[in-house]
Amino acid sequence: MGLDRNKELVRRFYAEAINQRDRTACERLLTEDFTHDGEVKGRAGQQEVVNAFLDAFSDLRNEILMLVAEGDLVAAHQRWTGTQDGEFMGMPTTGRKVEFTSTAIIRIEDGLVAEAWDEVDLFGLSAQLKPE
Repeated sequence: MGLDRNKELVRRFYAEAINQRDRTACERLLTEDFTHDGEVKGRAGQQEVVNAFLDAFSDLRNEILMLVAEGDLVAAHQRWTGTQDGEFMGMPTTGRKVEFTSTAIIRIEDGLVAEAWDEVDLFGLSAQLKPE
């Protein structure tokens, strides 16, 4: 695949899995042995991670701020927004609107997302959800 096709696959993943809440996106767009941060999760395991975010933030939105591709890698710097209306990482529902960023480096293999490394601003997110 060319660099533009790799970038489009990454855009498509976030658009479908997050913004459109398509809970079958991982099945279609990830490799069977998908690996996240060095841990083999497979399609089902990554779908569980996506579901945890969608369940905790039913209006979760992803906006790709920057997308850079080289070889079989795509880097995506993103902004996330949503309202916490479900439990998240052991934190009870707060009803608070949040905004946080992340940067993912994603490896493409045979037209599918094969591997990802994520740096998520969980500190900033947790601070927004902390009881006052």
